[in-house]
Amino acid sequence: MNSIQRRQEPLDSHQLNAFVTLSRTGSYKETAAELFLTHSAISHAMRTLERELGCRLLTRMCKRVVLTEMGEALLHHAEQGLQEFAKAREHLEQLRQWGGQRLRVGAGAAVSRELLPLVLHHARTRHPRLHLTARVVRPWEMVDALANGQLDLVIGEPQKTKPEISFTPLFESPLRILAGREHRWAIKGKITPGELAKEPCILTDKAHPTRLLIDRYFAADEIELNAIAEIDSFDAIKELVKAGSAISILPLWVIKDELASGVLTDFPPGRRALLQTWGLYRWRSHPVTSVENSFRVLFQEAAAKLQCNPLQKGLASIGTACA
Repeated sequence: MNSIQRRQEPLDSHQLNAFVTLSRTGSYKETAAELFLTHSAISHAMRTLERELGCRLLTRMCKRVVLTEMGEALLHHAEQGLQEFAKAREHLEQLRQWGGQRLRVGAGAAVSRELLPLVLHHARTRHPRLHLTARVVRPWEMVDALANGQLDLVIGEPQKTKPEISFTPLFESPLRILAGREHRWAIKGKITPGELAKEPCILTDKAHPTRLLIDRYFAADEIELNAIAEIDSFDAIKELVKAGSAISILPLWVIKDELASGVLTDFPPGRRALLQTWGLYRWRSHPVTSVENSFRVLFQEAAAKLQCNPLQKGLASIGTACA
């Protein structure tokens, strides 16, 4: 083996541990006792480490072992490496104690606020040894998060994605036109025919799945909404509508609290129902776990409490990706 090949090989963690310990004790004897090894084993490990690195790491001074300049340089990296190994061991031990199961879930801000807290609480109750994490993701971040292994499941609306990603419908909810309580439609209790296309409207971005669904619905009736602003936040849209800036169209479960308090009024978008489906995205080739199926059921139960219509379908028979 030549010197270039040696430099490309990883260093032995046992040798590095002995090196770090020796740098602290300054004694082969004390190092051997601390690591439950023989004096000769420590000496051999240090000679091997120096040979593999091609430089002198240790020297003697006043009967103690001290580091050379090369040894000082190695010490910093060796300590960091051993700390990372310790963290990895601790993490794996935690996973083992939790039952070796984890679930990493992503969702939009509205789902994370309205649905996830209840779902995560019951998931931890049913699976107390489960390591469960959640993070907010936007629709266009979903594919990379699943492809890179950062998330196991993503909750969202149907959208175009990779064939390697599959979508399981969980529930559907009607989209409703909403107006602030001071809006003339709210006062009259109805929408005047012909006014919808002219009324200032705040919608999500054109690429957002909710916006695409809305645009397709009204295009069928040859209606183009008067979108004066595009905002990628259901919460921000609700606040602007409450202030009387404009109307909007949002899922019913998103505005349930505002409707109950009377700060918003809702109307049907037309004679036809405008329903939006929500479901779970996952990487198709990954085996479906019992925890994922349990999460699906819990999510449907939480959605039902928000007056959504659960769509019964198991992850074991997961659907095809949206085209």
